[in-house]
Parts: sequence; C-alpha cells; structure tokens
Amino acid sequence: MAAGRRDSDPCRRTGLALTANRSGPSRSAWRSVGGVDYAGADFWDQSYRRRRESGNDLDWAGLWTRPFLVPLREAGVRTVLELGCGTGNDAARLAGEGYTVTAVDLSGEAIAQAQARYGSLARFLVADVAERLPFPDASFDAVMANVALHMFTDALTRRVFTQVGRLVRAGGLFVFHVNSLLDRPLRARNLPGVELEPDFVAEESGQTVHFFSEAYLRELLAGWQQVQLEPVLVPHRTTGEPFKHVWRGIARR
Repeated sequence: MAAGRRDSDPCRRTGLALTANRSGPSRSAWRSVGGVDYAGADFWDQSYRRRRESGNDLDWAGLWTRPFLVPLREAGVRTVLELGCGTGNDAARLAGEGYTVTAVDLSGEAIAQAQARYGSLARFLVADVAERLPFPDASFDAVMANVALHMFTDALTRRVFTQVGRLVRAGGLFVFHVNSLLDRPLRARNLPGVELEPDFVAEESGQTVHFFSEAYLRELLAGWQQVQLEPVLVPHRTTGEPFKHVWRGIARR
C-alpha cells in the first residue's frame, strides 16, 4: 500500500514530543492520513508474517463473535461487513452461521492468509478503514469490528465511526469491541509507550493504541438509536489473571 506523506518526527505535527525508544520499527511502518500517523500496512504485514511463520495465529476462538449472534439474528441481519478482519477467523465464523460476510483489513499479508483459508466462505478485501471504503451508503445490515478500531487519533476515530454510520442501513447494527481505559495499565506493564494525545499511545513496538471511556463511546455513537455498552474483562488464557479490558458495544442505526 502506498504510504502517505511522512515527517521525520510524526509527533511534530501534533505539537507533542516523542520520547519512546527510537530503536523500534522504521517509520515506514507508519501510515499517514491528513498528517496524522498510525501503525500502517508495513507494521501489520510484519506482525502477521511473524505469526504465520511461528504458527501462532491471532484467533480468540469465538470470544468476540459469540455475544453478537443473538442480537444479529434478532435484528434480521443477513449481510455483515467486518472491519479489521485479520486472518479471517471471525468472518468465517459468521459465514458459518449463515451470514453473507465481506471483510476488510489494512494488511495484505493478513488478507492473503484469510483468502487462502476462508476464501470460499467470505469476501476479503485489502482496505484502510481510516479512509473512505468502496461501498455504497447503507449497503450492509451490520458492521462488526473486534479490537480493530482503537488504533487511531481522536480525529480519525471520529471519521471511522461516522463511516460506520454511513455503511449500516436504517435499523441495522454496529457490533464491536474496543480497548477500555482500564486496559491501559495492563498493556503498559509489557508494552511501554508515550502518549501522543489524551488516551492515545504510540508503543515502542510501533503499534498505536487508543483507550476508550464510556462517555467517549457514547459521544461517538450519539447519532444511533440504541446503544448498549458492557465492560468486559478478558482473562489470560492460561493463568486466568486479568489480561485485557474492553468495551463490548451494540448500537442500532
């Protein structure tokens, strides 16, 4: 994917100083839209390539999709767009439930893996959710995003949520999981970073992460008819200790 304009110091454009370790990934791993950087295709291609080579696929075994099955069915959903689908596991799960699924991700590596494994079940496309997606207005019954939309600055986050509203038909659903504010100290234990904006952090690995409060989410979803938000604590798979805090959201258009 072609990179946008870059400055030698991405924080200069926001007036903030970056003091994180400069030994991390090259800035070619960053994507720029409107002069604001976030972890881009190069970063995620490298990440998914390493996972493929190690045999460690990023799959939560239905943790994210299972809570949405009843609401999707009750809303009469047939078509679903998944944003940030990764290697396609959740898209395949929804397809297995009978939904017609289109799934997009910024990483060409992730989409190639998804296509190879699940291409007969869902439609997979390389696309950046921070830019306008190539779909008509109101073209899906539901949009799903699982721990994929908390990568952006406030301005880009607002743009992404506005685009979701454009894509979901009247009466349709937006179902999602995003990082909670409570997740920040958990991540910081192993993934140090520097705050670029309030609750928006650039980690030394090169990943950018936004942490959401309930009030912020309700502001982003102010134009939706019904909004349900639930705090969810995800335990570590082996130790059972607190691993991740997320918000689970279901919003009706």
